[in-house]
Amino acid sequence: MDISEYLPMFLAEAREHLQELNLAVVRIEETPDDRETVDEIFRIAHSMKGMSATMGFGAMAALTHQMEDVFELLRQRRGGLDREAIDVLLASLDAMEANVDAIESTNEEALDPTELIERLKGLVGRRSVEQHLERQGGAADPEEVLARAEGRTLHVVARLADDCAMAGVRALMVLQAAGDHGTILGSTPTEDGLEQFDGRIVEVYVGSETTEPAALEASVRDVTDVVEVTVEVERDHAVAPAAAEPAAAPDRPAAADAPKTPARKSSATVRIDADRLDQLMHYMGELVVHRTHLEALVDQADVPGLSQAMQDLTRTSQALQAMVMQVRMIPVESVLMRFPRLVRDLSSKLGKQVELVLTGKETELDRTVIEALGDPIVHLVRNSLDHGLESPEQRVAAGKPPTGRLEISARHAGGNVVITVSDDGRGIDPAKVAAKAVERGLITQEAAASIGVPEAIELLFTAGFSTAEQTSDISGRGVGMDAVRSIIRELGGEVEMQSEPGAGSTVTIRLPLTLAIMAALQVETRGMPFAIPLDRVERTLHLTDHSVRSVAGRRMLVLRDSAIPLLDAAEALGYEPVDEHDYAVIVHGTQGRVALAVQRLVGQRELVTRPLPPDVGERAAVSGGAVLSDGSIALIVDCDAIFGPAAPRVRLAA
Repeated sequence: MDISEYLPMFLAEAREHLQELNLAVVRIEETPDDRETVDEIFRIAHSMKGMSATMGFGAMAALTHQMEDVFELLRQRRGGLDREAIDVLLASLDAMEANVDAIESTNEEALDPTELIERLKGLVGRRSVEQHLERQGGAADPEEVLARAEGRTLHVVARLADDCAMAGVRALMVLQAAGDHGTILGSTPTEDGLEQFDGRIVEVYVGSETTEPAALEASVRDVTDVVEVTVEVERDHAVAPAAAEPAAAPDRPAAADAPKTPARKSSATVRIDADRLDQLMHYMGELVVHRTHLEALVDQADVPGLSQAMQDLTRTSQALQAMVMQVRMIPVESVLMRFPRLVRDLSSKLGKQVELVLTGKETELDRTVIEALGDPIVHLVRNSLDHGLESPEQRVAAGKPPTGRLEISARHAGGNVVITVSDDGRGIDPAKVAAKAVERGLITQEAAASIGVPEAIELLFTAGFSTAEQTSDISGRGVGMDAVRSIIRELGGEVEMQSEPGAGSTVTIRLPLTLAIMAALQVETRGMPFAIPLDRVERTLHLTDHSVRSVAGRRMLVLRDSAIPLLDAAEALGYEPVDEHDYAVIVHGTQGRVALAVQRLVGQRELVTRPLPPDVGERAAVSGGAVLSDGSIALIVDCDAIFGPAAPRVRLAA
């Protein structure tokens, strides 16, 4: 059987299983007697071993099989596993993650499990002969197996989903799940026939004195793609252990006619290639552009019924657009799942005690945003552990509990997602930051005397700045906070930081739900179109209705309650300045509010965003482009970069 077509499915499921195992192992280290987690570990490990063996990845299957022996200890003893065992298990998971990456790149394994298997064997010790035979699924002499199972045999019939793409893998997983409850006496298909199996009915005979049918049924039902299970207690032993077709008792209906337990509903989800989702989003964007163009034409036409038809088309296309956007949404949990393991490893290396709290894991974000979000949060977590949280001794001396708290939370806020990373550590020391800034020539000694927390925070976001005394593999390489701000701005978001010396720090990331289609205010200046993200716009106004004054050589727009900087939008975006303006758009960014003077307000638009060449963001305060209905390109204004140190430095050609 050609299994190459199943490789993408194997890779996707393997990564999910490895991530779940990482979480479960860290969780069992914290709560050793959590039986639910123990059962979850066994279920995932069985799936991993079965998938790997069927796909022909023997090294991965062998390593997972040996890990199962260590997992058995969780069932046999209270108090969980010692730290050495947890470290070996996590090292095995790391090796398998690297192996999955290698398989994806070369279709070949790059794993030699010998050393890890020996370390795992050293944790378990030698099994008894009886345990070994039971682990082999009834591979002993038939008479001996039947003697051990004397008195009771359970017959399992499992039906796979009609659209099951890996029948052999799922059948093996059914056998393994059944084997957890006793000795496998016979099955259809047999283990030797799994590779050629492409049916939908799997039958297993299990010898056990103690297993309850309901427990066995629940284990088999948990196997992916199993949609129906029946379990019956047999009173005879007429079944041969390796029978290709297990015989049915005369007084019992055939498997197809067996009494049915309530069938589990078939999976309501399907796996879709990410490229297809991107292509679907592209066509949806094209539809939005064409719809906008058509709306403009309808406004100029005088055809009876055309306006109503246009409204109907708009309503339907907007509903379709919302659905397509929803399809691309992924829970932020896919990013947060990596952090329990990361925090566990780093806190151990640093000799710190850390409680990690994750909230809002169900919050959804666009797939593109999710993929880019991991590295910035890793930077923030590393900084919190290395620079923010103190050692247990330092915390006790400061009147704090020895265990520090690190919280990562996510929530929706209007059309955005807000993610915060906060700790209860030492906070930012302005004096220390100022001293480093002086040392690096960023500020003068005189300026350092007046540096407060807000100014110190802004210095931390300077490219290459770090307060670490020496570089390490944890942090201190001068790429942290600057990299965070750069990546978040590329995603159309903003990042802010607050800190209280001695009490801790909080970094807040605000991101749009999606990068593909955005609501924007379209404006014109110098005859060129620009788009301002609508969630950054506070209000628009006519300049002739307000006073403009010069303060310290800077133009200020005087409002009823305040005065804010007034910038020529063309000049702020890297073009030659304009002499006359009619309107101003007040926007907010990370450093406050600013008014952009423009020549014309076009109106609110839904725009399909497109990335710009990498160097353009360095030359002007723009974060992307959007195709308009007439085919022209509107640059999207970066409201965080139009003032402050990120302002443009060179002119763009008109």
